[in-house]
Amino acid sequence: MSTNSGLNLVSERLRYEPIHRSHASEFERILCDPLVYRFIEGACPTPADLLSSFTRKEMGAPSERSDERWLDYAVRLGGSGLAIGRIEATILEKRAEVAYLFGTDFWGHGYATEGIRWLHALINTTLDIQEFWATVMPNNTRSMRLLESLGYLEAPAETWPRLTSYDPGDRVFYYIESSNRDLQTTSLRSVSEIGR
Repeated sequence: MSTNSGLNLVSERLRYEPIHRSHASEFERILCDPLVYRFIEGACPTPADLLSSFTRKEMGAPSERSDERWLDYAVRLGGSGLAIGRIEATILEKRAEVAYLFGTDFWGHGYATEGIRWLHALINTTLDIQEFWATVMPNNTRSMRLLESLGYLEAPAETWPRLTSYDPGDRVFYYIESSNRDLQTTSLRSVSEIGR
C-alpha cells in the first residue's frame, strides 16, 4: 500500500488512482474479458476473483513477502474518467518489476506506454530507483514491442535477478534509467553480480 499525498497522479492523457477494492465492480467489464488474458498465465478472473485481487493489492505485500513493496494503480482516461486498465510495480532490492493490463478496446492507443512512462517517473522520483524489469510470454509480440519502444532490452538468463512474475518460458526485459544509453549493458552486468 502506498501513500500518495503530494504525488502527481496524472499524465498527458491519463489519470491514476491507487487500486482499491471499490474499483473492482467498475473494472469487471474490461478486466474480466478472456481476450485480455490471452498472453497471461492463469484463467480469466471472475468478478469475485477480481474483487479478491484488488483487495490484496489495496492491502499491499503480505507478511511472507515483507521485503517487497507493491504499487498498484487504476488507470482512467483524463477527460472522461473512463476506467481503461491498471499498472503495477513490485519494488524489491532497489529495482522495480512492472506490469500492465488494459481492456482490449484500449489497445493500440499508446495508453500502456504512457502509463509505464508515468510509473517509471513516479518510482524514480519518489524511491530513487532506476532499474526496471518486466516479464513477457514469448508469443506476446505486442508487449515486447511496447517494452522495446520504452527502451527495454532483452536480458540474458544469467543476468536475471529474483523476479516475482516470472513463469517458465517467459522472456525477460530490463531498463536502466540513464542519460547515457551505452551504460545500460555495463549496468546490467553490475546488477547481475550484485543481485545473485
